[in-house]
Amino acid sequence: MLRTYAAAFALGLVAAGPAGAQAYGETSALTREACGRTCLEKALDAYVAALAKKDPSAAPLAETVRFTENSVEMPIGQGLWETVSSIVPDDGMKASDPETGNTAWFGHAYEHGKLVFLAIRLKVDHDRITEAETVVSRQTGMPLIFGTGKEPHNPAWVKALTPEQSRPRARLRAVADSYFNTVEYNDGQVFAHFTDDCSRLENGISTTSPTTTQSNSASVASGCENQFKMGIYRINKQLRERRFPLIDVERGIVVGMTFFDHANYFDEYKLTDGRTMKTLLKWPNSLSIMEAFKIIDGKIYTIEANFDYVPYGMHSPWAEEKK
Repeated sequence: MLRTYAAAFALGLVAAGPAGAQAYGETSALTREACGRTCLEKALDAYVAALAKKDPSAAPLAETVRFTENSVEMPIGQGLWETVSSIVPDDGMKASDPETGNTAWFGHAYEHGKLVFLAIRLKVDHDRITEAETVVSRQTGMPLIFGTGKEPHNPAWVKALTPEQSRPRARLRAVADSYFNTVEYNDGQVFAHFTDDCSRLENGISTTSPTTTQSNSASVASGCENQFKMGIYRINKQLRERRFPLIDVERGIVVGMTFFDHANYFDEYKLTDGRTMKTLLKWPNSLSIMEAFKIIDGKIYTIEANFDYVPYGMHSPWAEEKK
């Protein structure tokens, strides 16, 4: 039976380490002043509040700050800064990485009164924001998974892990990367480990629990692992320029960025159960994605992702140049 599927998936102070030490993942050996979770999230809250006021000067910005919106570098104060109507700051999901000075916020805002979903990553050094990377998901007429802004964040995001539940930084990164490996040209082989009750929000809507009104992957199969075993996301030709700048070891959260490339050189494909799926968009396109993973006992428990369309094959200004 032929089915149509919108295949534009994306689908207190904490010590920062010995003074003068270079944190794993840092690109410079220069000393960075300690900024624990409280410090990082204070800067994050100030940034979100300043954005809501359309006033970059109200944020604790460094003298020089890099800013991107949907992988386009521009002066801070442009983009959503000029068009935002309001933000509900307390609604956001937060994660922080004192070791690398990164902090993130996933939530929603309003732009000229219309709902948008917003993901923010900040780099904080000496209590000042030096980097601001944002993904804004907008309804522009293109088919896109999009929620109502009423779906709550999973309560697990704010909970610290027990020693038994936690895993080292490198393992958390590997688990998140195994998810991207599974999504890439998804053919039914699953590299990642999931809890039985794994859930996922994409642009503010559940794509793992079906409802009577949804038209996304949840209407084809429920649950994280089941969907991948079905091969629903085979349209994802490659996931490139993967980065994991934030690993919140205390809470078991990894925030990653990547591009999902949809070459769309085939119009339909088979699921592992024999059903036929048709691609929705008929031309090459890419999604710029910021995605957060909650990992408990080495398994992915819940996921949040914000994404929007960008030109096919677009390059991220944040991607490290290969030497």
